[in-house]
Amino acid sequence: MRGGAKLGQHFLQDEGVLARIASAAVAPDDTVVEIGPGKGALTRHLLGIARHVLAIELDSGFAEALPQRCGAPQGLTVITADILQVSLPDILPESAPSRSVVVGNLPYYITSPILRKVLAARHDFRSATFLMQEEVADRVVARGGSRSFGFLSCFCQLQSGPAKLFRVPPDAFEPPPAVHSAVVRFDVAGEPPPAGLLAFLSACFRQPRKTLKNNLAARYPPERLHADPCARMRAQQLSLSQLREMWERLECP
Repeated sequence: MRGGAKLGQHFLQDEGVLARIASAAVAPDDTVVEIGPGKGALTRHLLGIARHVLAIELDSGFAEALPQRCGAPQGLTVITADILQVSLPDILPESAPSRSVVVGNLPYYITSPILRKVLAARHDFRSATFLMQEEVADRVVARGGSRSFGFLSCFCQLQSGPAKLFRVPPDAFEPPPAVHSAVVRFDVAGEPPPAGLLAFLSACFRQPRKTLKNNLAARYPPERLHADPCARMRAQQLSLSQLREMWERLECP
């Protein structure tokens, strides 16, 4: 389990933290998709709880050594691939969504693309539990009015119920990264948000220091936009529900 500015440079080695992540993420009889197992530190804990672990590892050396590192268990399948190139629904052809979860330590530089990919396949999973840079974790769970609230907050909260479970200090890794990390669990459910809403929210946060009137000027007639009660505010000052209500007002006057 690893993360960092370069692929595979910081390995989580604290056994207490590893056990805590596995317990928070997995229930007995689950099928687990583990992203980036590395040397298998977390994989061993997952195998102690789950029915089956599908470990997706980009590094061929780590992938080849993983079964031996874990004691060659029958419940482990290793897939040597880039997670961003894997079709998640295709690797779970017989698994019920209520018994499938995703777990991983997300490399900091591709956290957002992995979140987008997993949430796009959310009907195939009950939940996803990720270790990530704490700054990103705070953005994911942030609410309106917070300095951390932005498009990533909205994107994740429209498609899941993210909760920051606990912090992980640098000394839990070898070598220690320069930043703190945190574990976030995403309970996934519901229909996908309308594409128009996501595009609207992206435009709202395009330049966070500017008002909504300025960020949305190219999307709506000036008279309709200027008449909206939230137009003179910044997106960060509103809640997700208020932003959605604004979108509905502007789309269906």
